[in-house]
Amino acid sequence: MVKNFAQDIAKIKVGKDWPYSFVRRNRNELGCIWFDGLDAARKRADNIRTKIEKYNILPCNTYNVDEKGFLLGVINRTKRVFSLSVKKQGKLLGASQDGNRSWITFLACVCQDMTSLPPFLIYQGKPGQVQDSWLAEFDPEHQSAFFTTSETGWTNHELGKEWLIGVFDRFTKAKARNGRDYRLLITDGHSSHVNMDFLEWCDQHRIIIAVFPPHSTHRLQPLDVSLFSPLSTAYSNQLIQWTAKTQGLINLSKREFWTLFWSAFETSFSAENIASGWKRTGLLPFDPEVILSQITDKEEDNSDTGGDSAESLALQQPTARDLRRLVDKVVDTSAADRGRNSRKLKSTLESLQSEVDLLRYENQGLRETIIQEKKRRQRGKALKDLLFDRTDPNAAQVFSPAKVAQARVKKAEIDAQRKEEALKKEAQKVQRQKKAAEQKALALERRRQREAETERKRQAKEARQQEREENRQIRRDLKRLWTVAKKVRMLRMK
Repeated sequence: MVKNFAQDIAKIKVGKDWPYSFVRRNRNELGCIWFDGLDAARKRADNIRTKIEKYNILPCNTYNVDEKGFLLGVINRTKRVFSLSVKKQGKLLGASQDGNRSWITFLACVCQDMTSLPPFLIYQGKPGQVQDSWLAEFDPEHQSAFFTTSETGWTNHELGKEWLIGVFDRFTKAKARNGRDYRLLITDGHSSHVNMDFLEWCDQHRIIIAVFPPHSTHRLQPLDVSLFSPLSTAYSNQLIQWTAKTQGLINLSKREFWTLFWSAFETSFSAENIASGWKRTGLLPFDPEVILSQITDKEEDNSDTGGDSAESLALQQPTARDLRRLVDKVVDTSAADRGRNSRKLKSTLESLQSEVDLLRYENQGLRETIIQEKKRRQRGKALKDLLFDRTDPNAAQVFSPAKVAQARVKKAEIDAQRKEEALKKEAQKVQRQKKAAEQKALALERRRQREAETERKRQAKEARQQEREENRQIRRDLKRLWTVAKKVRMLRMK
């Protein structure tokens, strides 16, 4: 916390050893010692009780906020049933997973009235560049969530305050009599929650911050105790089902994350799990001994709580039963050999039916894979481009359900406008093609006329040449006749 305050005041980042150097430089006024865990826990419990009583904070105004990260395509450790022969052969490697390691942070908040605030999801990407393809399956009429991005996929100072104002205050102010009652917000020591700007805004709006040390949240925060683990398990189950349906032919992307996450969120963030979290941390009903007894106990319970049932849940296809009943009706099993043949026939039919069911399931998965791949190839567009032009392009941008709906309406208008422009361009293109065809026909006609004129001139020229040649021939003939006549006259004169 000292490091966070120093960075906010100086507006620069300090090294990891700076707090120790700071205390050493001011050793006449400051000190630093290690506290025993039990005393610290008891002291924190007393402080929270005192603040709750002093400011008359009601359960409906008490909240816990924390973040959880998701590696997009990585599942948790799972338990599976397998054949012993497969294990002996060394073929049992593990459950199949997508392997996409893109990071998405989920900022969660629950209340002591057993409700939760809408999810605040931080995708890894350029700040403000939330893509519409990521929210293709988001239904703002029936679902509530907020979406934003950061370079790392983690929360930061700016996004922390954006969540505080745009989500926490927005959805909790009414229960606090429009902000007249105090609200208690329990958090860890993350810098996005514990910085001067964040705390000053809380102080101005009657929000009291209770900070737990980061390494104690697994015992002290309801979200860590009873909600994040079921959420992680539910998400892993959703991811396993998705991988099985698509047969691992396509990688999980940010486009598919929302559908898997929302199903897991609805399953895990139930009123029962929220109540369990507050109770197991001793905050509702208020009982610090719940935590203190865990700290004093040296032996932690590490038993497996998976609760896998020994019973098989294999389902039988009705068509298989129909086949068995049909065999029983038409085959006489009174003789021993006929009984064996009947069992063999039923076994064969069941095997064939199972193969048909597997192929049907495989085909269904392939069809879904093709649909997902077609959706994936549609290039996403930044939702911020469909909403407004911010004066500060580097400011945090969070998209609420209303903003997403607004963006979709705007996108539909833009798409309609683009479609109209495309039709207009197509009409212009047809007109240009028609004009080009007319010009081409005109050019061909002119060319034909030029060729005809050229041919006419050629023929005329040939005619003139022929006429001249004929005239020359006539003159030659006349000259020859005149010469002959002259010779004849001369002979007569002699």
